[in-house]
Amino acid sequence: MIAVVVLTLASNRGVEGALLYGTKTMDYQDYCTDDDPEDDFYVVGTVKMGPKAYIDHCDGNDLHQPYCSTGKMVKQRRHYECPNGCKDGACLRG
Repeated sequence: MIAVVVLTLASNRGVEGALLYGTKTMDYQDYCTDDDPEDDFYVVGTVKMGPKAYIDHCDGNDLHQPYCSTGKMVKQRRHYECPNGCKDGACLRG
């Protein structure tokens, strides 16, 4: 069996359009990243997976924090009730 793979190279920028595991190509991530891995209630965090971004958000005084369950899965963190209220994806400080 013979397989032929054609990749387009654009000057010195590398392979365009190829999906590489664990790397960023053409602004597409095929793994989960969290810029707030400690789940700080007072910091707005963003989880990215594929072409989507999941941002911490408020529902009344409840804070919802998505997180990376594995390198390939996004989960919804249990809700945390902010004692001083919640605004724009983070708990308000007292």
